[in-house]
Amino acid sequence: MNVLDRHEEIPGLKNEYLDKIKLVVNRHTDKVTLLALTKTEFNIIQDEFGNMLDITVTCEHIFNNKHLIVTAVVSRRQI
Repeated sequence: MNVLDRHEEIPGLKNEYLDKIKLVVNRHTDKVTLLALTKTEFNIIQDEFGNMLDITVTCEHIFNNKHLIVTAVVSRRQI
């Protein structure tokens, strides 16, 4: 059974991001890059997956008074 089978949908998080995160959590790949996250989406990812994943913001910007995470790299936490 995959770790994220129970996470079919997370309110406030795009399925595109969730699908990429599933790849990392379920060990199909070591890391993925997420593009154009809002600060809210970033916080949801940290809250839901922060204990399993390392999230590194590589570029961020304020656009139209909104905090935008331009790119973030999500990788499996090393034990």
